[in-house]
Amino acid sequence: MPRVLLVEDSEMIRNMYAMALKQHGFEVATAGSAGEALARVEEGQYDVILLDMLLSGMSGLDFLTSSDVRAKSPNTKIIALSNMDNPQIIEKARALGVNDYLNKADYEPSQLVAYIDKALSAPPAAQP
Repeated sequence: MPRVLLVEDSEMIRNMYAMALKQHGFEVATAGSAGEALARVEEGQYDVILLDMLLSGMSGLDFLTSSDVRAKSPNTKIIALSNMDNPQIIEKARALGVNDYLNKADYEPSQLVAYIDKALSAPPAAQP
């Protein structure tokens, strides 16, 4: 069963996505802040991390900078799921190891589940 860490500070959105993921058979851990997400990453490995960029306190970029998730789990798919569409933020997120950057408004829960299924079935990208 694939393990997903959902990092989202909006409880309503977090619960909505978590429910859809669980109904599809994913094991889901949630975090309402980047700090909580850092603790979850220390506790275990995940197949996918869904990361909001606009979090209260520490941002998604701060999480990527502070965590060593890439060193610990190079095959973890990190997917930014945010309404922040600033090209500089997107570029920095990709430079920090995000596999993809999705606009939250474009993905209903069922579409996100289908996207994650597809991402998990894709072969790992070649490492430089």
